[in-house]
Amino acid sequence: MNSSMFENIFRNLPGNVNWEGSFYEQLTEFGRWDAKEFWMLHLDLINAADKFKNFDSVDKELALGIVTLQSKIARLFIAHFNERDAFKIINLSEENLYAFKERFDLAVIGVFSGEVLSEDSFDLVNPLL
Repeated sequence: MNSSMFENIFRNLPGNVNWEGSFYEQLTEFGRWDAKEFWMLHLDLINAADKFKNFDSVDKELALGIVTLQSKIARLFIAHFNERDAFKIINLSEENLYAFKERFDLAVIGVFSGEVLSEDSFDLVNPLL
């Protein structure tokens, strides 16, 4: 798989040369949910869902990257709500945090199912779509 096709998925993986400033880097290092970076990642997930919707499987490298990100973001989400954990997402209300997490989870599911809900199904919309 040409990783530049879904650059904003791969750049969010630690170890990528363009990781600095990515959504996941901002989240894990600073507890900051960077909406601009998130929507670029989200757009790549939606584009991947569209690209693979008529395929029986998703490219293994892409699937691994997506599942890795989902796992890491889920851990931080859980840590945020754990009173004994020092990690906190500092710039979103609880309501917005849940809304963004829902958008992320549904985009990930869309990559593997080929089904993506239209933007008008959500109060929180991706400005890039």
